[in-house]
Amino acid sequence: MRGDQRKLEVVTALPAATVLTGLLLTALLLCGCAWWAIRARSRQRWEAQAAERARAAYALAVKREREGHRRFLARLDHELKNPVTAIRAAAASGGAQSGERCAEGKGVWAVVDAQSAKLAGLVGDLRKLAELETRALEYETVDLAGVLKEAVADLAHVRPDVSARISLSVISVPWQVPPLQADLDLLSLALDNVLSNAAKYSDSGPIEVRLREQDGWAVIEVADSGRGVPQDDQPYVFAELARANNVRDVPGSGIGLTLAATVIRRHGGDVALRSVEGAGTVVTLWLPVRV
Repeated sequence: MRGDQRKLEVVTALPAATVLTGLLLTALLLCGCAWWAIRARSRQRWEAQAAERARAAYALAVKREREGHRRFLARLDHELKNPVTAIRAAAASGGAQSGERCAEGKGVWAVVDAQSAKLAGLVGDLRKLAELETRALEYETVDLAGVLKEAVADLAHVRPDVSARISLSVISVPWQVPPLQADLDLLSLALDNVLSNAAKYSDSGPIEVRLREQDGWAVIEVADSGRGVPQDDQPYVFAELARANNVRDVPGSGIGLTLAATVIRRHGGDVALRSVEGAGTVVTLWLPVRV
């Protein structure tokens, strides 16, 4: 009545060859995975080393290009300075002997003196550019809004016709532009050149200067409603001596924007230009915010 309790045992025995085959396949699989992992890591290291070599080669090429550029500017300054000085001296002497008054801009000698003075100014600007590329930056805490206010006021003082049509807008909502670590003298030079450029090529109409913080950058925009830059000339506006085809009637050396771009880039920033011929131009400067 209590039932019959029995225990059933089933013993399965695998052949030794099957076991060994399974172990071998497992070992091969593990070795294959390890080999692929090692190969992947090796490839990653090789790619990282190749990328590092490429970056180093590019940095060396840029450094050599800049050094060659500085040497060229230094040679140009050396070769032109003395001849220009001699021409100016000869113009002054010749004008005095012939009874011309160069200061009044009359006569052949006056023309020679005026053109040699223009060339002397160009040589001075090129010398200044070469010095900017090598001068050590003297960092200090800079209130960018205050620097812009001073630059706008200086331009209005030099160009009274601009004072009524230039405005400064500092965006402080939802946050203000924090102070920057920058070389104040060089930064002021860059801003003065950009503002002067806007005033030079816009005889009338508003000039707006805007400052804001965006994604860790202080962004400065200088917008004018002047003659604008032809599209074909826009890729070259920051190059030395570059001048648009529609501004040949306006005196200038084509160095102003180059100076500004050099200063901004030496601070770790960048520059850009947007323009429509006959409508106006916006020059944008980016400076990294270091809190």
